[in-house]
Amino acid sequence: MPKTDDFLYQQLADKIELLIEKGVYAAGDKLPSVRELHQEHNISISTALQVYTQLEKRGWIAARERSGYYVQYTQRQRPQLPAITTPRAAITTVKVNEQMQRIHDGRQYKGFISLDAAAPANELFPLNKLHKALLHAVRSHKAAFVHYNDLNGYEPLRKHIARRTLSWKGAVNSSDIIITNGCMEAISLCLRAVAKAGDTIAIESPTFFGLLMTIESLGMKALEIPTDPVSGISLEKLEDAFRKKRVNACLFISNYNNPLGSCMPAAGKKALAQLLHKYQVPLIEDDTFGELHHGPERPATVKTFDKDGLVLHCSSFSKWLAPGYRLGWVIPGRYYTQVQQLKFMTTFSTGLLPQLAVHSYLEHQRPDLHLKQLRGALALQTQQMARAIQQYYPDDTQLSNPEGSFNLWVVCNKRTDTWELHRQAAAHNIGIMPGTLFTSQQKYKNCMRLSAALPWNEDLTRAVQTTGKLIRKML
Repeated sequence: MPKTDDFLYQQLADKIELLIEKGVYAAGDKLPSVRELHQEHNISISTALQVYTQLEKRGWIAARERSGYYVQYTQRQRPQLPAITTPRAAITTVKVNEQMQRIHDGRQYKGFISLDAAAPANELFPLNKLHKALLHAVRSHKAAFVHYNDLNGYEPLRKHIARRTLSWKGAVNSSDIIITNGCMEAISLCLRAVAKAGDTIAIESPTFFGLLMTIESLGMKALEIPTDPVSGISLEKLEDAFRKKRVNACLFISNYNNPLGSCMPAAGKKALAQLLHKYQVPLIEDDTFGELHHGPERPATVKTFDKDGLVLHCSSFSKWLAPGYRLGWVIPGRYYTQVQQLKFMTTFSTGLLPQLAVHSYLEHQRPDLHLKQLRGALALQTQQMARAIQQYYPDDTQLSNPEGSFNLWVVCNKRTDTWELHRQAAAHNIGIMPGTLFTSQQKYKNCMRLSAALPWNEDLTRAVQTTGKLIRKML
């Protein structure tokens, strides 16, 4: 016979599971606290904890630190995932700058509802603590920051970045790091260090339009590699390109690809590093979103497995701390000298005051506590956005299920034209990112990237509902 407590927690777990299945509790909803469960059902605190532990094991709920327990998607509730992408195996000339100009020209800022936000909302950043850090930097360093800065960046900040690489098992010294004006400058410097105009860069399909714009501006070409929405690029197709000597370098977002959300597993990253070594092809790794994992552990990087300096690792503080400070960095490996020389010729150095402020924040505040809170908020907002898409979009809509960051890749019915949707949505003061921005080929016309970077509210709900109605009218 089972013990009474065993019977109680199983019985109550079954009841809550049934409520979730029936939609009484939907994905993203917060469940009663452990104490509320204890009081409402007259059970012990330990039994209440067992109820939620059981539901976690079944995959129905997830705990958020300092917040409680929330319903999460299960396979039965989740919309269909997009298929592995199938770009043409053709080297292409990149042309996305003109499309981006259309986005900027059509933007209306007053009362604008952004379903395409590029960074979390201000209220998700530690603004007061950053302000204190900035004042501390000004008072402590007086006028030192008005002079030219070290070409490689502020040494104490580089030391702190080197320490933070331990979270992905990096073995990095401060002397390996160069501070840049955001991650995009780091990537541009790296591309120029490993390739020249006319060379071909292997990229994910789809990939971030900013990377495509940089490739275009440097006169380089692209080869898109098929990409799985969960596990990332096809290593088989990539090796085939290496074997045929079709690419000069790679440019991948291995953790939470923007826009697809894929995250290459550690085994895949290790295998990729081995391929780079075998064929001596450099990889520029954009790890901008690596800190924004929804789960308990930060994913590894390809740089984690890099044995001979072929991985040029790029990241920044933009997505989790201070977008406007424009602070990024690069760990260029064997290309350090080339990147350093290009940095000198391009911007010479990065502004010292933002570096002093961020260093002060990192040294005197609790960045890991802020990160935990931010990750929890973004995980919840991503669930809420996905839930709204499932509710208001046609039933055949496919949707990515990222385990980090805040970007969702939406695949609509083939009759949907997301540029036309963009035009119509803009008339309602709503912004989306059409899918063709994320490719060098004529693809993804029925796809778009939506962002869950902003705290959920009625305006966002209305925006998803409105775009859902506009899509239905196209069918």
